[in-house]
Amino acid sequence: MSLGVIVLAAGAGTRMRSALPKVLHPLCGRPMLDHVLDVAAQLDADAVTVVLAPDTIDAVGPRLMQRGAPVPACVAQHERRGTGHATLQAQATPAARTTDVLVLLGDAPLLRPASARAVIAARRDAGALVGILSFRTPEPAGYGRIVRDAAGAVRGIVEERAASPAERALDECNSGVLCFDGAWLWPALASLPANPASGEYYLTDLVAAAIAARGPGAAVASIVGDAREAWGVNDRQQLAAVADVLHQRILDAHMRAGVMIINPATVTIDHGVVIGRETTILPGSVLCGTTAIGAACVIGPHTTVIDATIADRVAVRHSYLEACVVPADAELGPFATLRGTDGAGQ
Repeated sequence: MSLGVIVLAAGAGTRMRSALPKVLHPLCGRPMLDHVLDVAAQLDADAVTVVLAPDTIDAVGPRLMQRGAPVPACVAQHERRGTGHATLQAQATPAARTTDVLVLLGDAPLLRPASARAVIAARRDAGALVGILSFRTPEPAGYGRIVRDAAGAVRGIVEERAASPAERALDECNSGVLCFDGAWLWPALASLPANPASGEYYLTDLVAAAIAARGPGAAVASIVGDAREAWGVNDRQQLAAVADVLHQRILDAHMRAGVMIINPATVTIDHGVVIGRETTILPGSVLCGTTAIGAACVIGPHTTVIDATIADRVAVRHSYLEACVVPADAELGPFATLRGTDGAGQ
């Protein structure tokens, strides 16, 4: 078995009101797209392709080259003609030559690797052509609805704009995470008709194509996941909401590992910051970048640490540290400022 991952990231991002491509907007210290690509890395994908708009390749491409193997391929969708058309742009890349093809959304960074593994396993175990990750929500507006028959088998995914009143009332929605049989996907995608209303090619229409090819019982496998993992980012309010969820995951992981965080709602910790056991982070502290803090330290209150290395048993109070090294058993502050190699920071 081999796995290819295709990340759809060609959206215009106009609602962000920014010159920065949407998928490069920072989220807990890293570009949004990196969080999605981390999922592919944790799945041990054999190949990864990112589909981008032509005007964002120059900005996003160099970022992709900085990642470890497999380095994602980068292709452009020159015309915005839907998710099916976007996926088709990856057909000539290594990610298309795999037994499983997993499609992810570049602006949905809350997906957990465990959920992605589950939908891949569901498709493989059932021998289905398509695997779907769905979710249930009392507020389904904006999402495609999962339509099932009386036996519970998936009969299709209906985009909201095309849904009937009865279909709009359904509470099971498409997350956008789809896994396909690689041998079946590309011929099926090449023959996919355009939506008559929009003229676009919807990846979700492949569900109906799979059912037509094999019947509802064997064509589609589905699992129901956490609704928050499907949250997408289209504007800055949604970016803030997603950041809140991701940041809480970061705080929880540190606390489970033995870090004491006092009043977590006031503390900011970037993705990738390392903190040793028995360290206490006091209110109002901000830990960013490549910061690494040893064991049994006390950081804060109201302390900012950026790209600094702090050894064990250090106390830093009401201070600002950036790109410096603090030796073991040091006491800094209140109101110390250390940058680079100056002063006691080295």
